[in-house]
Amino acid sequence: MGTMFRISITPSGLSPTADIRYSSSGSSEIQKQAGKSMTTILSGYGTLHGALRAAERRWLRHLDAALSARQLSPDQWSMLCNLSTENGITMSELANRSQLAPSSATRHADCLAERGLIFRVAAEEDRRRILIGLSRLGAELVASVSAEEEIAERQLQTKIGARRYAELKRLLELVAEA
Repeated sequence: MGTMFRISITPSGLSPTADIRYSSSGSSEIQKQAGKSMTTILSGYGTLHGALRAAERRWLRHLDAALSARQLSPDQWSMLCNLSTENGITMSELANRSQLAPSSATRHADCLAERGLIFRVAAEEDRRRILIGLSRLGAELVASVSAEEEIAERQLQTKIGARRYAELKRLLELVAEA
């Protein structure tokens, strides 16, 4: 189990008695509570959120070398994984599938398009709508990184056992749907 560190800080412009709580949407809510300082947990597994974040970050370390070698961020990788070579999707649908803010998804899509990894075309039924899909070059890149990701998944499956691995995936799907 990981070590938990707590740091008390007072952001600029707030009194030491201000308490900041972070919501799941990522926005902060300031609640004045006399006598309390703000506490931030840097790492730890005391909550489901902490455990999921730690697992995600450690899992992404398996992909760091593969993504870095291809000059991809985890967010760009997520976007590429949610695209098809056959059918384009709207930017808002891609942002939703990739769990990114629309502005971030657009910025990443611009970078991916400049590299020739995605295509943008006008939708046939409404030429004002732009659809995004995976180019041939993008599909080749996804296949090569996916192969490395599959190796990491097999290693995890070997480490924790096939039954526990299947259960982990099932439980994570339930959490994602909740």
